[in-house]
This record gives sequence, structure tokens and C-alpha cells, in this order.
Amino acid sequence: MYCERCGKQIDESLNYCNACGTQLRREILPPQKSLTAFMIAALACTVIFGLLILAILMSTLLDKVPNPDPIIAFGVAYLVVLFAISFIISRQVSKLIDIDLKSREFPQRPLAPPVQFPPRSLNQLDEFREPASVTDHTTRTLDNIPARRS
Repeated sequence: MYCERCGKQIDESLNYCNACGTQLRREILPPQKSLTAFMIAALACTVIFGLLILAILMSTLLDKVPNPDPIIAFGVAYLVVLFAISFIISRQVSKLIDIDLKSREFPQRPLAPPVQFPPRSLNQLDEFREPASVTDHTTRTLDNIPARRS
């Protein structure tokens, strides 16, 4: 068994995690329907009942009205609104599915601390540390030439 908080392996007989002190859940809850299942059912009901209501309205109104153009325009507008509602619900369902999948992932074990390599030895360069740059080295080695003033 693994701790839900820190991911350490623990004995099943313990009530608390030895590593982080989190109380382990021992309660057995009855399975609850998730919000995702509810939203999927709402999406299915919206589409099925929306199309059923449209079919009943169209068949009833087309028989009673002599000019079917406004009825067809109403049907197209109704389908657009039904599609928009279904699209909004399906976006929420996809977000809920992502949340469910992320909550079911196993806790990741903490990474080991990075390895610290010892600094490179620069012993072979100790004799060359005196001059700070090439310019300093060349100006120090040149002989001073007296300037002539006339």
C-alpha cells in the first residue's frame, strides 16, 4: 500500500504514514456516481429529447400551416441552439474526464536530489593565473622606452 500524500510504501496495518504523518483512510464508502456520468447522461438526454421535440413540432406544424418556410427556419434555428447547448455540455464533460484521469494517477515519487559533481581541478593552470589578460601580460613585459621631448 502507498501513501496518498507522499507516495511512500507503508504497511497496511498502520493508521498513519511513517514518512509524512498523514492519516490513512480506512472508511469504505459506497460507490458514488461521478459528476462526469451525470453530465454524460445530461448530454444524451438533451440531444434525444431535443430531437424528439423538434420532430413532433415539425410534423404537427407542417400539417397545419400552408406556408412551410417559417417552420423550416424555426427548425434550423432550433437545431443550431440544440447543437450549441450540446457543444457546451460536451466541453464540460471533457474537462471533467481530464480531472478524473488526473485524480486517478499514482502519486509520483519525489525525485532524488541532483548529484553535485566536485569542481574541476585547475592545478595545471595555477602558474598562468598571474596576468589577468593578454593585454596586461604584454604591457608588463615590454621595456620602458624613454620619451624624447623637444
